[in-house]
Formats: sequence, C-alpha cells, structure tokens
Amino acid sequence: MLADLATDAYPFAKGWTLDLAETLRTNTHAAEALTTDMPAWKRNMVRTAILLAHPAKV
Repeated sequence: MLADLATDAYPFAKGWTLDLAETLRTNTHAAEALTTDMPAWKRNMVRTAILLAHPAKV
C-alpha cells in the first residue's frame, strides 16, 4: 500500500515491483522534502522520486 512506506515492494504490474522506501531513501530532494511543513512541495518531490524510480522485474 502506498501509505505504508515500510512495505518492501509495491507490485504495480504483472511481475514488476517498485520499492518505494528505497526510492525515497536514494532521492535526496524527496528525503529532504519529507522533513518540511510545505505539503505541496513534499507531494511534488515524492511524486517526482516515484516517477524517476526504476521498477524491478521479480
């Protein structure tokens, strides 16, 4: 579930997953955005990190 970043991998297509926690850990701008009180910037940076992430075939 997207709301639970403790989830190791989020399945989004047959055989493909995305590790959201790792995506946010490795994107410094998104990680920084999570510490602010600016909701719009936080949302946009996390969305960008997810869009730039590389899915893995399992």
